Amino acid sequence: MTEISEITQRDREKIKKYVEGSKFLTYKMLAERFGISKSYLSLILSGKKTSAEANRIIDSIITMYEL
Repeated sequence: MTEISEITQRDREKIKKYVEGSKFLTYKMLAERFGISKSYLSLILSGKKTSAEANRIIDSIITMYEL
């Protein structure tokens, strides 16, 4: 897994590109998987939320979908 300190905007962009290009995965589904709202996921992916929890979610998504 990526070290939390290494999570960058580039990782967030990878996730956005993956979801937007997927026919099966939506932001809502991704948010529900992590037990957060779609709005909170949006804040995480925009870089407005950078807490340890937000970084853990980003890291988990990167690992889960092998991005």
